[in-house]
Amino acid sequence: AVVSTQSTGGIVRFNKEKTLTWLTGKVERVVRAMKGSGVEPGFNSHLTDKEYERYAAGIVSDYVSPILSADLHDRLGIEVASIEDEQPQAKRQKLNEEPMKEKVITANKEPKIKAPKMTKSQRELASVNTKGMKSMASFFKKK
Repeated sequence: AVVSTQSTGGIVRFNKEKTLTWLTGKVERVVRAMKGSGVEPGFNSHLTDKEYERYAAGIVSDYVSPILSADLHDRLGIEVASIEDEQPQAKRQKLNEEPMKEKVITANKEPKIKAPKMTKSQRELASVNTKGMKSMASFFKKK
């Protein structure tokens, strides 16, 4: 159980240590399952136990809150790699790297809204002379 209960009043409280112990057990089960079924994360076929543990912790972390995930990584002694570290390096580096100029949108200018294209039948209907015709609302008024 990941909660602590008190006998008086039946109060139930979240216990972080019990939760982390339970999650550590889940990580160990995922590692055993990966090793047993021959699943090898990544391209390297010779992984250490720590690499299996890091991958399994990532799988378990997908299902818990970010705070618990960080605590689980701390408990296991695994560094949380940032997304920037995991992205591959660019194959070519540009010689003249200049910062991109951002477009500045002023408050005075509103984006132009294009009128939707009308079909032939819509154009014909719009060109009909409605002078002298009753409006639709007149049919719903009290007599």
